[in-house]
This record gives sequence, structure tokens and C-alpha cells, in this order.
Amino acid sequence: MVIRCCGLALILLLAACSALWVRYWSPIYQSSVTVAFATETNDAKASDTFTDNHIYMALTIAHYFDNPATIDELRRRGGTAAFHYDVAHWGNEELPVYGQPYATLQALSSDPKKSIDTLNQALAMLTEKVKSLQTSVGATGKLMIDWEPIGAVMGPQRQSLQRSRATVAIGLIALLASAATISFTRDRSRERPLGEPRTRKRTTTGIRTRQPKPARTGAGSAR
Repeated sequence: MVIRCCGLALILLLAACSALWVRYWSPIYQSSVTVAFATETNDAKASDTFTDNHIYMALTIAHYFDNPATIDELRRRGGTAAFHYDVAHWGNEELPVYGQPYATLQALSSDPKKSIDTLNQALAMLTEKVKSLQTSVGATGKLMIDWEPIGAVMGPQRQSLQRSRATVAIGLIALLASAATISFTRDRSRERPLGEPRTRKRTTTGIRTRQPKPARTGAGSAR
């Protein structure tokens, strides 16, 4: 019983400390922007008119940022936050359907400055890659595809939803650990196998036993 109580107390203490750490000492900051790949039309970019080439450019950039060498280059430039590049699509992750040249760039870090710095460096690399892909095949002028932001850059913003998920996860882990502790520390001395008959022990306390009398010997015993 003492072991069980100590184990449960330790689990609750660790869960409380973990929840406090996630809530107050480990914030996550997000910086993100959604971009559209478009071609200039009448001296203006038209993100609402696009072709398969624009969608292909968005997917090519996705492969570019999925390359470990690209992430290493981003780190060398000072982008140390976690970075994600996702192309907009319908369907699900197993069978995505890409129909528009939109992509979201996102940087996550516990440091707000690292978050926005990583996003800015990724946008600079995006500009360089989009240009180099086209100039390498001889594209020039207004026929070249470029990217433009859809709205303003968001962030760095503190993410409260992730803290809530982490707190719930800590609570579930504490609950499972408590159940396991109770299961392994329960008293098994009173348990008996199924089907085994219950036996009753007879005590001999207070019962006097009669000792056998010795046989008589000598002449008086024979007639």
C-alpha cells in the first residue's frame, strides 16, 4: 500500500511539473505566409489566373525544400527554426489533388526571433530557386513565373493550441501510468487460482490430546 501511494504521488508530481513547464516555460512561436505562383499580366501579377506550369512550379519548390541539402543551407543562413513548406491540395495526405498554385511556408520555434528569421531566409531562398529554375532553361522577361504573398506575413504568434494538446497528452500519460501502478502494486496474497477449492485450516490451540497408556508388565498382569 505504501509503495502504491508513493508511486501515485510521484506520477502526479511529475505530471504537474510537466504541465507547468509546457504552459509557461516552453512557448511555441509560429511565423507563416501563404504564397501564390503567378505570371505578370499587364504590369501586374494575377494570382487568380494560372496554368499547369504554375502548379508544377509549386510542386517543384516542395521537392526543393524537402531536400536535406536545402535544409542544411537554410541552417547555414541562420534559419534554425523548424520549417515546413506545404502545397495546397484537396483530398487527403495519401491521395492529394493539386489544383491551385498556392503554398504555405511555416517556421516554428521557442524563440520568436528565430521563427521570423527562418521564414525570411526561406523566402529569400524561394526567390532564388524560382528564378534559377527558369533562367537555366532560357526563360526571360514577363514570361517568367514569380511568387507573391497572399496577405501579410503572420507572426511570430504564440501557439496556445499546441500547449493545450501537450497538456492533454500529459494528463493521459499520467492516467495510464497511475492505472499501471495500481495494477502492479495490488495485493495478490489474497488471490487464488480459479477452480481451486478453498481449504480451512484447523487450529489445535486449546485442544488437549490423550496420550496412550503404557502396557502393564510383570506377574500381576498374567492370570
